[in-house]
Amino acid sequence: MRERLIQPSFNALYASVMGVGLAACASAPDAPTVEPVDPGAKFLALSQDALSGDGAIEIDWWTRFGDPQLTALVERALARNASLDAAAANLRAAQARLGGARLSRSYSTSSDANVGIGRTARDGADTELSGGLGLRASWEYDAFGRIEAEILSAEFDAESARQAARDIAVIVASETALAYAELRGAQRLLDVGRRNADAQGESLRILKELFDNGRATRLDIERAEAQYRTTLASLPLFEARIVAALSRISALSGEAPSLAATRDALRNPDRDIPEHSGAIVVGSPENLMRRRPDIRRAEAVIGQRLALGEAARARLFPTVTLNGSISGLFNDTNDFGDASSFGFAIGPSILWEGPDLRRVEADIDVADAQSQEALALYEQTVLDALSEAETALTDYAQERRRRSDLVKAAEAARRALDLARIRFEEGLDDYLDVLDAQRTQLDAEDRLVDSRLRTTSSAIAAYRSLGGIWSDDTLFASRAEMEVK
Repeated sequence: MRERLIQPSFNALYASVMGVGLAACASAPDAPTVEPVDPGAKFLALSQDALSGDGAIEIDWWTRFGDPQLTALVERALARNASLDAAAANLRAAQARLGGARLSRSYSTSSDANVGIGRTARDGADTELSGGLGLRASWEYDAFGRIEAEILSAEFDAESARQAARDIAVIVASETALAYAELRGAQRLLDVGRRNADAQGESLRILKELFDNGRATRLDIERAEAQYRTTLASLPLFEARIVAALSRISALSGEAPSLAATRDALRNPDRDIPEHSGAIVVGSPENLMRRRPDIRRAEAVIGQRLALGEAARARLFPTVTLNGSISGLFNDTNDFGDASSFGFAIGPSILWEGPDLRRVEADIDVADAQSQEALALYEQTVLDALSEAETALTDYAQERRRRSDLVKAAEAARRALDLARIRFEEGLDDYLDVLDAQRTQLDAEDRLVDSRLRTTSSAIAAYRSLGGIWSDDTLFASRAEMEVK
């Protein structure tokens, strides 16, 4: 008799759930669609000799500059940078959230126990000791995909955190390399300025002796001193750039600027600006999109938003849960072990947010709008990445071409200064020609050092724009190895 009553009740339950679900499904809006971005239509082909379209992108690209100190600084920054520590913690949190979301596929349990002593408010009532135990379990039948959508959202969230960590690693490596290049460039400019200041100071001393002998004019002396003082005034600017670069390197390496262990070593003026050797491997625009962590993170955000939209749509349908419980009550008249001390219950329950689903539909509209936002941001991220890569690679190639003319200009300026001095000493020209030649030489040498710095900075920017190719496992494993060193 009992079996005949249970079977129709489950049939009625199933029919009611499906009826409500179909009614809600009829009003569910369509999810946004994703249109793929074609990078080939927006990326110009670069064929300069300094670039290469084939081969594998180097993971440790900073070693291509042939400077052991640069390599050590980048590896130290990757091992000690606090932003990467924060990214690693954020990734662990996302992975923990994913583990929690996957547990929704399983059953959940809860339990309780209580004990008490008391008496009723009447004459002659005895004091009683009582206790109870309870164990409950429930399992949600994911009939409409809400749980799977939430798990998928958590997976995309973990992927987003993973790509964020990679993006920070790319930034840390490139910013450290740029700061080091800036340090060496400022040291070279300071060296050029000091050498020119020494030469101009010596010329001023000689000129004063010539003035005393009647071979120079006061105008010559004033012009020479003005140029000498102008050159001296530029030196503190270079020294300030050196201090700023040192402080930046210290911060990236996770050290206090005043306590940086490498500070004295980095002040060594004998080291030159690091220069890239060989061609930079570019690869295809499609490969660039797969390497860039910011693009892959934007893709993960799209997936997360769409999954949250599917979870919101699942709320249009009822939630079906199978519940079970066991309880026990013990007191002076109900001994432990008696069958009458225990009770149980088992059966399904239905929870639906309808029939008024306006709030659910509003939440779906919010989720869809956020998905559209993620799509728009993804497309802009792709366009920005392609533009950044193209600009950096073009700057690098063009600066290399510019360098050859600046080298010849600096050589010509040095020869012109020698000739101007000889002609002045022989009385063929006045000292204004010497001053002009000195100014031209200083400008040519400054431009050459600046071009060398620009070339190195452009190469670093090019590698940054091409994206890192670490996986999070490789990145944090290498961090652990570097910390041991």
